[in-house]
Order: sequence, then structure tokens, then C-alpha cells
Amino acid sequence: MVPVIGRRGSRSESAPVRPQSEIVPDQAAPSPAVKIAPTGRARIGLSVALAIAGLYGGLVLGALQRHAGGVGFGELWLAAAGIVAVAWYVFRRHVRLRPAAPPSAVSVVPAPDHQVRGRGTDLDRGVQDIRRTDRGFDAPRFAGYAGMMFRDLQNAVMARAAASLRSRLTGPMYVEIEARCDRLRASGRSAHFAEVDVTSEVSEAWQDGDRDFVTAYVAGSMLSHTVDDATGKVVDGSRALPARVAVFLTFTRPAGLNFWMLSIIQEESH
Repeated sequence: MVPVIGRRGSRSESAPVRPQSEIVPDQAAPSPAVKIAPTGRARIGLSVALAIAGLYGGLVLGALQRHAGGVGFGELWLAAAGIVAVAWYVFRRHVRLRPAAPPSAVSVVPAPDHQVRGRGTDLDRGVQDIRRTDRGFDAPRFAGYAGMMFRDLQNAVMARAAASLRSRLTGPMYVEIEARCDRLRASGRSAHFAEVDVTSEVSEAWQDGDRDFVTAYVAGSMLSHTVDDATGKVVDGSRALPARVAVFLTFTRPAGLNFWMLSIIQEESH
């Protein structure tokens, strides 16, 4: 990683802070199975269905008894099946046509102000200050830019070509990146980075006079190693074991619609 160089405006003497994590509710225990008892209207419908089934059954059995020769087992079985079918049909039709009961009210308790991310925080106030001169400033979008800048920085060091980032670095930061590339070239070594898997989030935003400052926290992992060009041997890092990434990138610009420039890189202290 690039050594620390540069400043953070009025916050240069203070350590950068990690982003405030969004509140994630505790995982609730699985709800037990709920048995739904028939409502009053459903019980009435069932009673009516049974009454109709009984009447139908009486008529069928009476008709069968009037036939000569009595009633056989097959006829009784068919009559019973018909009774059950009629009762089931009437009951299901009653339930299906019954209007659905309104859902029970759920009480929602709002989270306290200090638990809601960005409400009244230093970060929120800083974003609002920046938006006074740049109404389109968007912190999540800027976090994406910071992540892209981190990857581009590794590619520039790997190619030993700091000039590719000249317009995106402050003067002191460009001098440091160029010096690192020169040191690699002079020592006959090459830096290699692969499988860069990081996420980024804005953790600080503020204004110092006529300048904007934003710090993004970039965290994740990547493969990082340095190779001796003559022998091809790894002299630092590992080809296979991912290295942890946890850095703060601070950007600055003249307040307003101007280009952001990387001014300092700081590794997270442990």
C-alpha cells in the first residue's frame, strides 16, 4: 500500500473514522405455526352446510326405502358419499365467497434518532454543506468512485505508470505514487495485484473554507505480491494468500462543481 502522505484539511491531526453501519434488526426467532380457528361466520356456514347435507341425506334415504327390495350396501355407500360431497361443496363455497378479514394492526415503534443512520450526524451535516455548492453530490455514488479509484491506483503502481492518474491526484500524492513506481523500476521489481474484492462507503464529509473533503472507507481483500524481475521470485506478499484491505481514501477539491482529487491514503489502525 502507498505510504501515508498528504493532508485532510482541518482534520489532518485526527484519525479517520469508520462509516456508521446501518442498523440491522436482530434475527427474530421463527414464528411458531399458527392455528386459525373458524370465525363466527365460518362456524355458521358450517352449521348450515351440515343441515343441508342432513336434509339431502334424508331425502335420498327416504327415496331409496320406497323402492321395492329394500336398500343394498352399494346404494347406502353412494348416499353417504353424496351427503359428504354436498356438505363439503356448500362449506367451501361459503368460505370462498366470504370477504377477507382485514389484517390485524401491527404496532411499529420508530427507532430513536441516534439509531437512524445519517440523521443529524456529522456526516449528514457535511454532505449538506457540500450540497450548498454542488446540489448533485451523492455519497453512495461517490463511494463507488472511491472503490474504482482504489483499483485504478493498484493498476497504476503495477504498471509503474503514475502519469495515468496525474489529473486525479493532488500534487503531493502524485509525487509519492511516482516515487514508488520509480523505486520499483530502479530495484528491478514489479508489484502485482489481482482478485481485488473491495467495497467502499463514505465515512466523513466536510468543508474547510472554500474546499470540500470526503473520506471513504475501502475494505475487502486482494492478492498482493512483489516479484524480482530477474528471478521471478516473490520477495514480498503472496501469490495465493489474499491480503486484507482496510484503508481510508480522502479526496478534496475546490468547493463546487470541480474534479475530486485523491489527497491522502491511510491504513486502518488496529
